[in-house]
Amino acid sequence: MNAIPADLPRVFHPEPKLSAVPVQPTARNRENIPAGRTWTFLDRTTGNMQEVTCLQGCVVDHKRDRETPIHPEDVWCQTDSSDVYLPINESGKVEEFRVLGAFIRQEPFSRHMHERVPHAQVEIVDDHFMESLDPDGLATVILTLEAQLAKFRAVHAQLVELREQGRVQL
Repeated sequence: MNAIPADLPRVFHPEPKLSAVPVQPTARNRENIPAGRTWTFLDRTTGNMQEVTCLQGCVVDHKRDRETPIHPEDVWCQTDSSDVYLPINESGKVEEFRVLGAFIRQEPFSRHMHERVPHAQVEIVDDHFMESLDPDGLATVILTLEAQLAKFRAVHAQLVELREQGRVQL
């Protein structure tokens, strides 16, 4: 039986599909994807030149990679992430922390096959990441955050209502 239990939380339901999440290219449309910039580096382990084509939209400056012999596992590409900062109280001290960033990363020579293809990384809060998310994994994160955001909206409405009723003394 492949039925989804009725009491399963919404975030775990396979529907609705997110129209904003791209699907993996098929062999039929893969040739339509524009290539990134191509460059070479000296492989520190073999002494051979290696060619790399960047992930489309890569913002990494590979100047040092091209000028210095490096290990292939240290080559990676990443798209841009827009930073958002919020004041967070950590141990009695309020600091601005970067929160909820997302970008695409690819590590063409990684020892892990799933990192060799483009994958998403989500930075929850300053240097705390969810890594190697495939499209379905990222969709699950999005749906989870959407559900939490709905709860935030309910708390906001409750707070506004309490303030309007004068139940909160300032």
